[in-house]
Amino acid sequence: MTEAASPKIEELRVICIAKRWDHHTASGGYDQLAHAVGAEVIMRRTNRSIRRRVAARLWREFSHPKPYLVDYWYEDWLAERRVLRDSRRCPPDLVHVLYGDEQLDLLLRQRKELPCPLVVTFHLPTSGVRERFEKTQKHLLSGIDLAVVVARNQLEDFGNWLGADRVIYIPHGINTDQFCPGKRLPSREGVRLITVGDHLRDWNAIDKIIDRCQAQKLAVRFDIVARKHRLSTSANYTNVHFHSGISEDELIQLYREADSLLVPVTDATANNAALEALGCGTPVISTMVGGIPDYVDNTCGWLFEKGEVNRIVDLIGEICNQPEIASSRREAARTKALDFRWKRVAEKMRTVYENVAHHRCLEAVGAAWK
Repeated sequence: MTEAASPKIEELRVICIAKRWDHHTASGGYDQLAHAVGAEVIMRRTNRSIRRRVAARLWREFSHPKPYLVDYWYEDWLAERRVLRDSRRCPPDLVHVLYGDEQLDLLLRQRKELPCPLVVTFHLPTSGVRERFEKTQKHLLSGIDLAVVVARNQLEDFGNWLGADRVIYIPHGINTDQFCPGKRLPSREGVRLITVGDHLRDWNAIDKIIDRCQAQKLAVRFDIVARKHRLSTSANYTNVHFHSGISEDELIQLYREADSLLVPVTDATANNAALEALGCGTPVISTMVGGIPDYVDNTCGWLFEKGEVNRIVDLIGEICNQPEIASSRREAARTKALDFRWKRVAEKMRTVYENVAHHRCLEAVGAAWK
């Protein structure tokens, strides 16, 4: 049994509403939690049939688009409706919506029809949901029995909206069986840095870092794994290599061969790329904003102020001259990732489920992640 697998929740019947995006790797994404806790999963399914496309178009026309929902599709509505239907036939002990920012609407508006506690995880920075929870759906927040946040900096705002006793921090997890250290091929191109992902990446800083490394003729290769329309404008340099649509195994090999993950951000809660890199034993260069300090510290990486360029370029130059600066943090990176392995996260979440389902105070769980 891998670390992502877990025995079924014998005492409780838990339903998780989950979804995936195309950019998720096979072993990545928060939906892995549902499998780790042994819950039943209702997944948003994309159906391309003509009948489904017509139904989706009619739904959009008559449901009126809601600006507070970031990525809510007809299929998300169907998943929520299925939960309500199944709950009437066989009431679960608890429902957990894994992406409250982007797949929670009908359950709140028809909360009285759900005969069990509702737990919701939120991933976006609170600036992304402020309008929703302070104005548009403020009157519906009593329907959320517990909000799970994946960054400590979310606690204050959600505490103000829901009450501090109805919010808990439990970090995002990582499959440390799949994302793990492996063979590193000797580099023939000096230092290797990898940048992964699009969401909230500080491309302005990344471009400037690449430009200045080029101007200083530093022996560094940049591997950028991102969707093409978000690609750094510095991609025309010969030492910048763009990757898109690669397999999970190819991505893991890039992580393993990199001296560091370079992922400056404009904001963040949890960051999948940082967790994946740490799992592979690759230290992280990132930004001291949002939830990044919950996952990266000075033992396994380097954190800089938002928009910082010069000090990051200086660090890269130091790594070029002394590669051991980065290699000495690889073991700590792997150790840090093990703190966030899904088995550990799932154990904490199952304790939360038991307390919420039995209406016990969360002080019995312990609000802080240890």
